[in-house]
Amino acid sequence: MKKSSKEKTIKTFIYKGLGIPVKLVNVPMKKAAGEWCIDIDMNKLMLVVLQEIIHKPTALTGDELRYIRSYLEMTTTEFGVAFGVSHVAVLKWEGEQNRISPALELCIRLYVLNHLRAKDKEFRALYNDITLQQLSKGPKGKIHPIAIDATTEELKIAL
Repeated sequence: MKKSSKEKTIKTFIYKGLGIPVKLVNVPMKKAAGEWCIDIDMNKLMLVVLQEIIHKPTALTGDELRYIRSYLEMTTTEFGVAFGVSHVAVLKWEGEQNRISPALELCIRLYVLNHLRAKDKEFRALYNDITLQQLSKGPKGKIHPIAIDATTEELKIAL
């Protein structure tokens, strides 16, 4: 089936609307009100990005922590209370003025899995796959966008 002049697919597109860069691969686009817009399920995209963030083997960035907090629809105060710190501490983590401890970061990742109602097997996998030693090393160099293949509605991580 031929695509209309209001539809196209772009090979790669860096989407920054989530507060962190997301590289979309094979992304369907639609023309609306004269502007080209990505044509994917944003809720699914947000969930896939969240899952990729909590499973990454290195320390979270401030933007990633902000994304997690935003996804959970929590204020800095609510997020701080959930993890036994002040809202000021949360702001400093997000602004990368202070680093979060590796143990607390792992706790945050497990908290997100619980929020997503993950199965016990997923908790164990995260706990076994990510070590406190890995998390003690901050992100180095340029932050690379999360790559997601938008070929299907499932939105898989692009390899």
